[in-house]
Amino acid sequence: MNSSGAVHPPAPPGANLDPEERDLGGWRRTLQRYLLPSFVVALIVFFRDRAMLSFSSRVQLSPLVRLGKGSVVKPFAIIQTSGGRVEFGRNCAISSFNYIAAGRADVLVGDNVRLGPHVAIVGTTREYRRRDRLIIEQGFADKGIRIGNDVLIGARSVLVDGCEIGDGAVIGFGSIVTGKVPPYAVVFGTPAKVIFWRQ
Repeated sequence: MNSSGAVHPPAPPGANLDPEERDLGGWRRTLQRYLLPSFVVALIVFFRDRAMLSFSSRVQLSPLVRLGKGSVVKPFAIIQTSGGRVEFGRNCAISSFNYIAAGRADVLVGDNVRLGPHVAIVGTTREYRRRDRLIIEQGFADKGIRIGNDVLIGARSVLVDGCEIGDGAVIGFGSIVTGKVPPYAVVFGTPAKVIFWRQ
């Protein structure tokens, strides 16, 4: 817990990043997110990760953002971090207009995951309960998001901070996922509930 009362998980074991690198504040985050041309980021990510980025996508160039070999990021998708890892496994498809963001906790995605268009994966939670302080002064209580292998996430779905999706699960169109989704479950709704199971 820091002085503002926010709870941040410790850095993941084995992370070789100094505290300054994990705390992406000020000029470094601005450079990584906004000042590098997209085609430069796409070339660097291709040679570093063997993943394909559309020149119209916006992927923060950071050692905390990694894409598995054969993964694809389509036009107008945004991937960014404020200190947590954003990692996709092999052969993932990140569709157009997706928004994927990590706060201080991690957003970890397995292999062969497909995201429909307009999916939001928001791995951060802002504190807001106290009335005697401005919301922007109350900090964050990030938990992160975990998505297993072979998962399909339907268009316009929202995954909120703290959710976990098991291997082989299917998230129906327009669902809001707030908790755990068991492996091979097919869920729909707001909030998402199990409708049936994959055979």
